[in-house]
Amino acid sequence: MFLALTLSLLSLAPQKPAEASQGGEKVILSARDQKSLGDKLRKYLDAEIAYDQAEGKAREKAAKARRKNKQKFETDWKKAEDKGAMRSMGDLRAIFYNCFTNSKPDHGNGRMYARKVKDRPWEYGIFVPKKYSVKTPWTTLLVLPDGKGGTWTKPADYFTKVWEKTEPMASCIVHIPLLPQGLEMDQVPDYSREGAEQEEDRRLGAVFGSFGYTINNYNVARSQVFLDCGRETCGYGTRLATVFPERFAGLILRDPIEVDDIRIGSLMNLPVLLLKTKDNAAKVAAFQKRFDEKCPGMVTVLDAKGAYPHLESAADIAEWMKDKKRNMSPAKVVLEPNHDRFNRAYWVDILRADSLQATAADEKPRMEVTADREANRITIDCRGVERFELLLNDDLLDLDKEFTIVVNGKAIKETRGRSFLDMKNRMIERNDWGYLFSVRYVTSVPKE
Repeated sequence: MFLALTLSLLSLAPQKPAEASQGGEKVILSARDQKSLGDKLRKYLDAEIAYDQAEGKAREKAAKARRKNKQKFETDWKKAEDKGAMRSMGDLRAIFYNCFTNSKPDHGNGRMYARKVKDRPWEYGIFVPKKYSVKTPWTTLLVLPDGKGGTWTKPADYFTKVWEKTEPMASCIVHIPLLPQGLEMDQVPDYSREGAEQEEDRRLGAVFGSFGYTINNYNVARSQVFLDCGRETCGYGTRLATVFPERFAGLILRDPIEVDDIRIGSLMNLPVLLLKTKDNAAKVAAFQKRFDEKCPGMVTVLDAKGAYPHLESAADIAEWMKDKKRNMSPAKVVLEPNHDRFNRAYWVDILRADSLQATAADEKPRMEVTADREANRITIDCRGVERFELLLNDDLLDLDKEFTIVVNGKAIKETRGRSFLDMKNRMIERNDWGYLFSVRYVTSVPKE
């Protein structure tokens, strides 16, 4: 039993994760060539960042280093491209994997440290394992602490109650934001009320603003980020996941509540773990029933161990996490926005649509998009949407060939050329080496 548990926990250790994909995985380059290109890409990106940050004479020196490293990468990349590497998602993933360089933390390892984001009102707690290395991506937990009526547990105190001194902490980064005192998280905003938008911005800033700093400064495995929510943050965590489903490998709810006031279709590709007790069994059952209808097969229910927040369940949660990896290019995406400003999921983005606040529930903007690589076709069924964008790669379609786009039953044949530069720039802007899309397709929904 001890050996089996140890092996399951070791599976969370730093590794080179391959994001799940649909096609385009045929590898063309050797492992040696992949590594060489990856090393050159990392140096090139480092030189670009140094150039952007330099001033005066230092900028001239940085410009020379940038040109030198750019030329080295582009010379070798041209050879790889001539072999067909742009059509191989396996090669692209290997080259771009872990392409950002991180600095060594300015604090020790193996305990929770309190931090503030400079010039921002955001505070958080950060934990890195004792054997943390900046060279290796690590599974990461974004943990939302519990509270009562808008009074929130401090990050260090909550860490003690949920993860401290458990085996998974040998292999996970943990980020716990300090939530805005006096502001409840689970309550779904009524955007017709004055100040509701600003309150939601405070929630988002505290959680994702601070976490952005961790992503920029620690080696976070982009495909293995888990959102772990406590009492009175499970509703908000679920809502946040509908806004950014492609950011997470899984959602952990330690005290689930019913979420009938939000649309959940955007979570159809996100695994969810519910911790069940005698006290919350009815809410867990209601949550699971709704998800099984909208997002079949994505919910796992775990009998919680010990008292809330279930420190004793750490090993079981880790066991559930071990095989979960984000898929950035799922074959089917449902996009059901819960906010007019946040209407993107994975490779689908609504550019112009009806306002959620001015539309009846059964007419709110919605997209259901399915990629069939074998038929080289993408089918879109949508309502309340005027214009949208698809980011495409060879997971979804064979971009060497003509493909078909079907929008609400109307089909059109298309061809598009891959762009390495656009793909690289999108990846940098997103700060996500798994965000690899070589084609941007924009169209309007045909009038009926």
